[in-house]
Amino acid sequence: MYFACIQAKGEFIHEITSLDEFYKAFGYTQDMNKDGVLPEEFIWDEYIKDSTAKSTACYQMHIIKYLKKHSDTFRKQFGDLYEGWLADLARLRAEAGLNCVDCRMDPFCKKES
Repeated sequence: MYFACIQAKGEFIHEITSLDEFYKAFGYTQDMNKDGVLPEEFIWDEYIKDSTAKSTACYQMHIIKYLKKHSDTFRKQFGDLYEGWLADLARLRAEAGLNCVDCRMDPFCKKES
């Protein structure tokens, strides 16, 4: 029934109607597509593969920002928690000694904030 959806607390809160827009939220570009990089491969390599604090915190940050922009349900149910979650994720990155300035996603993240 649900092809591309995001759940929170076991409830579907967002149906992804544009996979292009979803992947763009993580920094996937049309140039990457032209180069033959699949969006799932990009996300795996950038955020998941090494299971680092950066990967987890950044991946979650992008999902939260995407939902804030695209999901009325998310904004209604979790809008008051949004800023706190992003602050917690920033703290996790800092505690892990990660310097976002050195991350290749930094210019994209600043543009999307």
